[in-house]
Amino acid sequence: MTRKEFITTSGLFGISLPFQSALKACSKDSDAPNLPGDFTGNVLIIGAGAAGMATAYLLQQLDIEYQILEADSSYGGRFRRTNDFTDFPIPLGAEWLHVSESELPAIVNDSAVQVTTVTQRYATTDTYGFYSNGTLTVEEAGAAINDYIDQKFIGSSWFDFFDEYIVPSIRNKMRFNTHIVSVDYSGDKVIASEANGNQYEADKIVLTVPLKILQLGEIGFSPSLPNNKQRAIANANIWGGIKIFLKFTEKFYPTFLEFDDSETNEGQRTYYDAAYGQNTTDNVLGLFAVGKQAEPYQNLSGDARRDYVLKELDSIFNGKASETFQDILVQNWNEQPFARAAYLADVASSSTSRIMAESVDDKLYFAGDAYTREDDWSAVHNAARSARDAVRELIR
Repeated sequence: MTRKEFITTSGLFGISLPFQSALKACSKDSDAPNLPGDFTGNVLIIGAGAAGMATAYLLQQLDIEYQILEADSSYGGRFRRTNDFTDFPIPLGAEWLHVSESELPAIVNDSAVQVTTVTQRYATTDTYGFYSNGTLTVEEAGAAINDYIDQKFIGSSWFDFFDEYIVPSIRNKMRFNTHIVSVDYSGDKVIASEANGNQYEADKIVLTVPLKILQLGEIGFSPSLPNNKQRAIANANIWGGIKIFLKFTEKFYPTFLEFDDSETNEGQRTYYDAAYGQNTTDNVLGLFAVGKQAEPYQNLSGDARRDYVLKELDSIFNGKASETFQDILVQNWNEQPFARAAYLADVASSSTSRIMAESVDDKLYFAGDAYTREDDWSAVHNAARSARDAVRELIR
């Protein structure tokens, strides 16, 4: 079984829209752990992305001692954003809420807190373009769009949501520029070490680094991880990824633009209106590409990449891209040193994420978008759910 098998295909063009998954919760209990367990020790959390911060937040609520060790100079992992490109936040990584809005208060896990984050679903009047064999077809989404649950954050992003509701209570427990290269769980305590010899000790550890980091062998384990986990890591099909944003003086493109290769077993790509629903006069077109479809854009840089994208768009929109172009912003996740890729491929087997979610020796736990116990992965809500699962098991 693969994640792709759960993606509902578009009735408009007969292909799947990368961001409009009709996935349901897969029988998940979305309530965060709120019952005390027997555990009274301390915990190390490796990584301050969605899963790491969600884990820390839950441990904070449970009054369990913890510390977050983050290799980068700031938190956010693969859902960073910038406010410098236009007058609304641009998500450099994770951009959509792929499940019900109820997932946001579930992450906050506090009925006394009112979540005011605004999201917006797509409308039946939104336009979908399909470019094939030199011909562009544009149609309205129509009633088919009602089957999709994906939503855009309005005036904010996943990063802003965590920044407002999660980070304030855990910020003083984060240690940045702390690159863990080995984990020793052979003794009574777990010891995480940096390359410079600095060591951090705890009773248990929750590892939330991207799966690609483990596949590249950038963290060593003593003793070695179980054979089934080693095989899952080695054989994992992990897509590289890139996001490109282009600003234009006018909007000449549909809400979504797709191609024959927008959804394949090797990867995905699509252009989309990145300013959709925002309170802005700027026209920003986003490009999302993962897997093989990302490589033509990743293999170029600077002006050459800009010219390649504009030429591609010019061929579709009769030169409008170059005529109205203003600026470009690129996030190549393959070049981010503590990510090195985008995420576990949609066509991967669900056994990969399930094996990765398994704990080891009641000391080593895993949480993250690729470490899930459900037939869905590679999204922020999956990372948050995996954190809930890890904490439930850890506190027993």
